[in-house]
Formats: sequence, structure tokens, C-alpha cells
Amino acid sequence: MVVAVALIEPQYPINVGHIARLMKNFGLKSLYFVRPNFDKTEAAKYSTHGNDVLVAAKTVTLRQLRKKFDVLIGTTAIQAISRLNILRESISAERLAKIMHDSSTKDFCILLGRESSGLNNEELEICNLVVTIDTKTNYRTMNVAHALAILLYEISKLKSKLPVKKSKKRVDLASQKDIDLLLQYVSKLADAGNYDLHKKPLLEAALKKLLAKSVPTTKDVMLLMSLLRKSLLAIERGYGKSKH
Repeated sequence: MVVAVALIEPQYPINVGHIARLMKNFGLKSLYFVRPNFDKTEAAKYSTHGNDVLVAAKTVTLRQLRKKFDVLIGTTAIQAISRLNILRESISAERLAKIMHDSSTKDFCILLGRESSGLNNEELEICNLVVTIDTKTNYRTMNVAHALAILLYEISKLKSKLPVKKSKKRVDLASQKDIDLLLQYVSKLADAGNYDLHKKPLLEAALKKLLAKSVPTTKDVMLLMSLLRKSLLAIERGYGKSKH
């Protein structure tokens, strides 16, 4: 399992430096920047022994991150109030750690938003999961480096407490390619069934979150695709008969 960190439009060298140092503390090596706008030389002053993480960091696009990682984890301080706000439906840091532990063959990337405004809805939409740190107060907005420290601590805490059991039987977890194909079938079936067009993005976002939380195997996804494929064919045949 690889756990990486990506910063969206980072501006402040002190935060970037502290994040590189934190990653070094918890043994993470992969740091990515999306549209960075900070002084790297200044950031190095705050990275201490994590300067190698900062030096090795790469600038990428969100699309490249989506292709590279099985699970993208968005972070937000703004929780969903309405049940229909799927994009900001979040889980706790503890729940995230458990999901990651159960999906130890997958690669994860934690997306940290802008220091001023966090992640926007378009960025949250591409994430498989969204996590919120509950501060038990009405003021939940945290410094990005502080938020990452809590997330990495929870992940490392569970990892140290739960030994990984060696299984004699290999379990193939569904790849991002498998899940993308399943989402395509869901979209086609929704169109064939005259599903409300404005609800389709919510349907796809809900399914992505459900799949990320449930850790499906390749067999699970193939069985679901088989059902969707046959349902789609049945609808198409029924539609053809109704024309005659």
C-alpha cells in the first residue's frame, strides 16, 4: 500500500515545509503539487529532515492523480447538512484508517485543499472518499499541516495495533479500472431507464463512496457488471418490442 499526499494550489512555504517534515515522521515519501505557487527554497527551511520528500515532490494535474491512485481522499471542514449533498458526505479520521487498513493492497492519495478555501465541489467530485476531523466545536477549519498530522497519526495508530493476517488464498481487490467500468454501466443503465439527468452525478458520487468504503473484490465488481449488463439488454429489448 502506498499513501501519498497532494496539495492543491499551495501558497505558504511554512505549510509545505511542515507537511514534508510530517510525511518524513510517518514514513511517507510521495508528495504532489497541483498548480503550486510558493517559494520552494523558503519551504525547505521548515522541512528539516523531510527535505528529501520536498525535493522529490512532483507537480501534476488532478487527472493524473485520478489515474495513478486507486482511492483519492478529499478533506473538508464543511460537512453535509442535507442528505442530498453527496459530495460533502464525509467519514471520520478513525473510519478512514480502518478502510485503509482493510484495503492494504490499494494505493491512496490524501488531497489537501487551499489554505484559504479548501477543496471545491469539482475537486471533491473526483474523490472516492471525503474525511472531516471533528474538533467538537463549531470551528472546524484547521491548518492543512495540522489536519494532515491528525490523519497520519490515526492511520499509523491502527496500523501498529492490528497485525496483518497472512492469507493462504489470494484476494484480488477491484482495481480503479474495474470500478470505472462499473460506473460506465451504471451510467448507461440510468440513461436507458430514463433516470433523472440532474441526479446522475449524485448517483455516481454515491456509488464511488460506497465502493471505496466496502473494499470490493474484482469478482464482486464483475458480478455487479454482469447484472447491469443483462438489465441493460432487457431494457433495450423491451424498448425494441414496444416499437413494433
